[in-house]
Amino acid sequence: MNRFIVGVLLFTSVSLSQKAFANIENPPMSVYSSVEVDPFITYEEVKERINQVAKQLAFDYKSEEIVLVMVMKGALCLAVDLIRAISFPCTIEYMQTSSYGMKGEYRGGLEIKGVEALNLESKNVLLVDDIFDSGNTLSQVYQALAKKNPKSLKSLVLVSRNIPRDIDYRPDYVLFNIEEEDGFIVGCGFDYKEHYRGLKDVYLLKDLQAISDF
Repeated sequence: MNRFIVGVLLFTSVSLSQKAFANIENPPMSVYSSVEVDPFITYEEVKERINQVAKQLAFDYKSEEIVLVMVMKGALCLAVDLIRAISFPCTIEYMQTSSYGMKGEYRGGLEIKGVEALNLESKNVLLVDDIFDSGNTLSQVYQALAKKNPKSLKSLVLVSRNIPRDIDYRPDYVLFNIEEEDGFIVGCGFDYKEHYRGLKDVYLLKDLQAISDF
């Protein structure tokens, strides 16, 4: 076959594929579940708050270099957008915690992995996590990072749930507050059994039985 024709066919195929996927850049919840729900927090709202917080961080740190330590996997989406919005020197590290079982239920004991590999001594550290719920995870991670002798240590979360807590610790920066009666949230890093994490918007699931059983 003529090389020119092959090239045209390949270009046309790629163009059609890009066009086909252009409309599902931010797929609705119905793509993943038979339940139709509306976004609880839109991606546009998330980006607006991230930009606001990035400016506040520049002021608070006086544009000194900081190290973002994101808690995998929930803080992944937030950390990526945040580091893009920060206008002063910033590096990124990661660690991992686990306290939820495969079926979404609270498992209890907290596992913290990856802290031992971090070099944070004399550095400005910003701990980034997805949610401040009971507060146990963030407070324990904070204590673990504090042992690495950073110059300063603060924390930032995408969502904080307004509930009574047994601990005094609170994050330094909160993008959104939700109420105690609000249900399980997915999207923008939040997952249910490792699914829905990639949705740009944050969705509220009040009935976990109504979504697909993975």
